[in-house]
Amino acid sequence: MKNDGMDKHNRKKSNHVLYVIMIIMSVIFLLSGLCLLLIDPIKSYFRGQITEDAMEVIESQISLQDVEATAVTIVVPKDGNEVTGEEYDFYGDEEEVNELVKQIEEEEKNLPDNITLNCIGILTIDCIKFEEPIWDKASRVALRYGVGKYEDSVMPGEKGNCTILGHRNRHTSTMFYKLYKVKKGDIVKVTNVNGTVLEFKVTNVKIVSPEEVMKNVKADASTNKQLTLVTCATEHGKGYRRLVICKLIEED
Repeated sequence: MKNDGMDKHNRKKSNHVLYVIMIIMSVIFLLSGLCLLLIDPIKSYFRGQITEDAMEVIESQISLQDVEATAVTIVVPKDGNEVTGEEYDFYGDEEEVNELVKQIEEEEKNLPDNITLNCIGILTIDCIKFEEPIWDKASRVALRYGVGKYEDSVMPGEKGNCTILGHRNRHTSTMFYKLYKVKKGDIVKVTNVNGTVLEFKVTNVKIVSPEEVMKNVKADASTNKQLTLVTCATEHGKGYRRLVICKLIEED
């Protein structure tokens, strides 16, 4: 009888220890899950702070109405504030893609701790309450703090196609997330750093496959003074993009 009592006591003690371990593990998993859920909002907050500070500097420059101004420089950190899914997509045949991958890896390997970004203007879309800096390049770092001009496209307002790239951060509903709400007839504005305001009217909205992306983003995609806004449309498949195509409204 004494052994039976000891066995019951040991089993009870063992069950209690197991119960405590399970509670501790549950708390650890819960805290880990909460941390993962908070990563994107926290990074989004710090990205937003840097972008707001940059906007103040850019708007101050714009207010000067300096006709000679072409860009405003802003310094941002190389690391931190990453956007989920900010990896590059490469288009072309295998040889072209491999060459591009090597080029990007080489460029990013030699980046300093602080990166200087060149702002060429502000993109405003009133219908979705969007207003962010336009950087002269659509680099990985630049697209954390605004939108970027595709290098092989023209400047806003020039003859040809100007392509502006931006992330669609669905985790925090920021950046170009609400671009899907923009429709034909809506107005998109570009305010250059010299104070010039360009108004564009949306003429077409479409989803394109990976095979069609490049022919829609290059400078020769149009002979008009065109602006093309581009963001992800991965709900249609990997590499798909949403294009908002706009035409400059010129005074008579």
